[in-house]
Amino acid sequence: MTVNCIPPGRIMSEQIRRNYPEDYRKQFAETEIPVGHWGEPEDLAVLAVFLASPLARYITGAVIPVDGGLRRYQF
Repeated sequence: MTVNCIPPGRIMSEQIRRNYPEDYRKQFAETEIPVGHWGEPEDLAVLAVFLASPLARYITGAVIPVDGGLRRYQF
């Protein structure tokens, strides 16, 4: 068994669309998210499916953010 974590970044949802006007979302993405756009639920799903597959059998204890580079780490 493996255990991993997928912390999401700014993922587009109905709640985001309802609570934030399109012009705010666009400006936020351009200035704050390095890839320049909000994530989609599918961006999380592809990683989750991969981690649940036999291809990821040797990956465990990993924290893999899906955030378009929003979290910036200094190493």
